[in-house]
Amino acid sequence: MANKAQQPPHLHLAEVTASQFLDIWKHFDADGNGYIEGKELESFFRELEMARRGAGVDPSNPTFREKMKEFMQKFDKNKDGRIEMSELAQILPTEENFLLCFREFVSSSAEFMAVSECL
Repeated sequence: MANKAQQPPHLHLAEVTASQFLDIWKHFDADGNGYIEGKELESFFRELEMARRGAGVDPSNPTFREKMKEFMQKFDKNKDGRIEMSELAQILPTEENFLLCFREFVSSSAEFMAVSECL
């Protein structure tokens, strides 16, 4: 049985704050390796689609796979088949000042996680 606390946070918001962004990252980077990949990526995409469309999304549906492929072509800038934090910052509607800070001062997901402990 799914626990309500396990529901993905904040994907429905028009704009997310730095702490909400971090909540989203921690939720989907379940293994803590600094990337959203594999099943984590499928879960993220499904939940993002549900939040944006407000309807159930079936991952077994061929159109889901095609949309996910298009999504990755657009946002997976280094084409490694996974989403890193800087790429997620491009996907989510983050506060502009947070995004600028992220781009300017943080070069990797691991570095951001170290900095975010101060938030």
